[in-house]
Amino acid sequence: MGVIVDISLNEQNRGIAKASQICQGLVENEGNQKNDSLCGRVWDTIACWPPTPSGSMVTIPCPNYLNGFNTKKFAKKYCTMNGTWFFHLGLNVTWTDYRECPYVSTLEEIPELIRNHMPYIRLMFNIGYGISLVSLVLATALMLTFRRLRCPRNIIHIHLFISFILRASISFMKENLLVNGTGFPSDIREINGNLEFITEGNHWQCKLFFTTFHYILATNYMWILVEGLYLNMLITVAVFSEKSGIKWFTLFGWVSPILFVGPWVIVRILYENTYCWNTHTRPGYFWIMRGPIVLSVAINFMIFLNIIRVLFTKLTAFNSFETKKFRYRRLAKSTMVLIPLFGVHYIVFIGLPDNVSKEAELVKLYFEMFLNSIQGFVVTLLFCFLNGEVQSEIIKTWRRFRLTHGHASLNGHRDTMMSYVSRGRGSLASNSNSEAEQRDTRKLSEYELKPLTNKRVHNDPNENHKTNGHVNWQDEYQPMIEHHLSNSEHHINRPNG
Repeated sequence: MGVIVDISLNEQNRGIAKASQICQGLVENEGNQKNDSLCGRVWDTIACWPPTPSGSMVTIPCPNYLNGFNTKKFAKKYCTMNGTWFFHLGLNVTWTDYRECPYVSTLEEIPELIRNHMPYIRLMFNIGYGISLVSLVLATALMLTFRRLRCPRNIIHIHLFISFILRASISFMKENLLVNGTGFPSDIREINGNLEFITEGNHWQCKLFFTTFHYILATNYMWILVEGLYLNMLITVAVFSEKSGIKWFTLFGWVSPILFVGPWVIVRILYENTYCWNTHTRPGYFWIMRGPIVLSVAINFMIFLNIIRVLFTKLTAFNSFETKKFRYRRLAKSTMVLIPLFGVHYIVFIGLPDNVSKEAELVKLYFEMFLNSIQGFVVTLLFCFLNGEVQSEIIKTWRRFRLTHGHASLNGHRDTMMSYVSRGRGSLASNSNSEAEQRDTRKLSEYELKPLTNKRVHNDPNENHKTNGHVNWQDEYQPMIEHHLSNSEHHINRPNG
């Protein structure tokens, strides 16, 4: 692979200035040697080129004072037959071929062990994000369709789902539109079986793509943090206004990433405007974005630990006939529900160093790609498809559809004596079933959450999910909740059918 130059911008400028000074001194000492058979020594703003016979190509090692250059590669400059250095008409400059010098990661440089597993990792990646994308779109549609579900916590869920949809979509595009993750086909060319980045042009399309990619990735992390902050607010804050809080949470989730992605873009334009902004030869610049994301993951992990502590405290103080084993089982289920919501698995990879063995890197790739790709599906499963409120709305909608469909089919019967008799019996049965189902539907709508205490719950709209100092858990946290009737103390016996 060679030696890749990794220096600061100041070191690079000092190296260029020193090389230029040396070259200018050599030019003055050699005098004017320009003639038809020889191209004189010249400084081309990057390197010093020696006197070269006309009609020949001179090569020198790539300079070791330009950041990102591979010093094992070579730069080329052509002296024409009339004794002048080659002039590029398209660029309108005296041209030097530095195309081999910039370092570009290619598939051949990936360790063979990882390269052999890449097809399986890519397949797992596409399947996982595909399942997540379908489930996220369906869950978002359900949340938006049923008006009864448009409460503050479900609005936050919808924003989280949308961020996951954007993340899955941009990840699909990155995997399938880019050539080897380096750039668009217009940015890459293949020479002798090796991929090479085209240095000419500004490549604004791929730079814009990677800027959008990093913004969407950051918004997803921020909305995971919002979920944690919101749940922590419900638990710890005695007086919390959900409606006013939603506005600030929404602003934070979508606007806060601009505060660190924007400065990163400015730094890349001014100091590291190379390739498609997908290489990070100066890690300090990349930490402008990575730092806030790592901080959000750490905060969410601390919130996760605090909520587990609160759950454990509530369970140990819960006066009931439950055994200790069953209490711990409920705590374990609640913990498993919170892990995908808080993105706890991210904390595992934060402390992992970049320079690890090939086997460790392969294990990291499998776990990271698998968990990242299916996280959206797991979140929708826990907070939409297994949510009691969503299921109740789906059941009521299906029953209304079935009742409407049943009446429509009866109107199509032929008008015979037997059909009138049958219709009469069917109508009585249908009306009886309709009334029973309507009563059942009204009873279902009376379900509400039961707190983690045996005390009677007094419906107080100003308490914001808190009753006698205990948290009324929302329905998506199924392991920690039970249903009870708000206006009666007996359980509903649902009619068969």
